[in-house]
Amino acid sequence: MAKQVAFSARPRAREADLDAFVHGGAQRHEVAPTRRQMKRLTFDIPADLHTRMKIGCAREGRDMAEALRELIAQRWP
Repeated sequence: MAKQVAFSARPRAREADLDAFVHGGAQRHEVAPTRRQMKRLTFDIPADLHTRMKIGCAREGRDMAEALRELIAQRWP
């Protein structure tokens, strides 16, 4: 017996739920008053630099992303 699964062309009923999930639970285009809107930045660094940064942040008990945001903000205040 073959199993059959029906797919709709576009699942509209869940779009709002998915958007809310992607945007941290807030409605689309809303930003919580205590949080800054964030944008993702991706770039490549050498593996040895990544290792040194990860070890340094772990020793300081800091998040790597937060350390990078601080360094970038110093360069472009």
